[in-house]
Amino acid sequence: MPHRDVPPTTLIPRLKALLRRHRELDDRIDSEQARPWPDTPALKALKLERLRLRDAIRGLRATLIRTGHNPASLS
Repeated sequence: MPHRDVPPTTLIPRLKALLRRHRELDDRIDSEQARPWPDTPALKALKLERLRLRDAIRGLRATLIRTGHNPASLS
């Protein structure tokens, strides 16, 4: 894959959106687990999506750090 220089001004909003989506998934997972009879396949799919988001968040943070920006303040 060719290297592209992506300005942090586009990465930061993307990171914020991924963090927001991750929090929403946490809430949905908590809600599903609190049910008397959780939907196991749905719960598994939510957790898998949350893991994918976590990986994407880590990648964006690493990219921001490499470009000299501190993504820690976005948590």
